[in-house]
This record gives sequence, C-alpha cells and structure tokens, in this order.
Amino acid sequence: MRTQVIKRQARYEKRLSSILRNASKIIAREGFDGASIRTMAGQSRIGLSAIYYYFKNKDELLYAIQHHAFSTLVNSLKEKFKACDTPEEKLRAVIENHFQFFVKNRDEFKVCVHEIDSLSGKYYKSILEIRQEYFRLVRQVVSEVLHHAHYEIDMATFFLFGSLNWVYMWYDPAKNADIQKVTTQFLRVFLNGKNGSKGL
Repeated sequence: MRTQVIKRQARYEKRLSSILRNASKIIAREGFDGASIRTMAGQSRIGLSAIYYYFKNKDELLYAIQHHAFSTLVNSLKEKFKACDTPEEKLRAVIENHFQFFVKNRDEFKVCVHEIDSLSGKYYKSILEIRQEYFRLVRQVVSEVLHHAHYEIDMATFFLFGSLNWVYMWYDPAKNADIQKVTTQFLRVFLNGKNGSKGL
C-alpha cells in the first residue's frame, strides 16, 4: 500500500514538474499576458483538464513557478552556507547558487525576473515574502564582506542582484566560460570594487 502511494506521488510530482517547466518556457517566450493555458497544455502534451487539475487558473500557475524558483534559491543557498567559513566564501556561494539555478532553469529564471508584477493579491504577497527572505540572506553576506568599507549596504546588494539577474541576456553555457570561472570573475569584480585588491 505504501509503495503504491509513493509511486502515485512520484507520478504526480513528475507531471507537475513537466507542467511548470513547459509553462515557464512559454511565458518566457510570449510573456504572461500572451501565454495561454491551452498552449501550455499542448507544450506539456497533456489535456487541458489536466492543467486545471493542478491549477485553478493561469495566475496560480505563475505563482507556482515563482514559488518553486525562489524556494529553491533560498533553500540551496542555506545549504551552501553550511560549508562556508568566511564572508568571501559565502559571497562566492551566493553568486554560484544564482548562476547554477539559471543554467538549470533558464526559462523559469527569466519568468522570475520579468513577471513579478504580473502577480497580485495573496500570490504577490507570498512571493514578495520569499524574495525578501532571499534579499535578507544576500544582504547579510554583503554586509559581512563590506563591514570595513564605506558603502551603503542596500545599494551594494541591489548592484549585485542587478548584475546577477541580467546574466540570461549574455551567458550561453555552450559558448562562455563554465560557471566556476564566471563566478570567480564576478567575485573579483565585486571584491576589487570593495577594496582595490588585485587577487583573491
């Protein structure tokens, strides 16, 4: 009995993951307003009724995409912090975590960057809370790194996010350096701007 329940749950999660992945692809390409549930169902190769089994409407689907993305970013970053001993190592973890999520979830990443204002009401509030948690985690790291520098911490944190969030505009895993090299380059730019050092 327990085995059957586990198998059903696995099938449920697999189909849900497929829906979110394909919906992200369509929304990233056509924008939230231009995307339709029918197109998403076709892309996922499931019936329209199956989409509505998981989600009441398109707003709930967009919420699920963003909730999954930011929850993943927050939880994976917390895990990475456990292996860090210094503020600089934490900053590397922040940059690497953001890049790794982008490489694995390019369309979902783009949806999160562009479609936060497409949410409203309880959906917007819930995603805002997770985004704020993520911001606080990263801000604390920036504060630790810049504690001797004369910088405004919020501004420096927004600068870091601004740089990281637009990576999808230029980074191509097939053409550019691997994630570790790009992470090191970003870290150097941020730290050299902070203290003028030429090495890490």
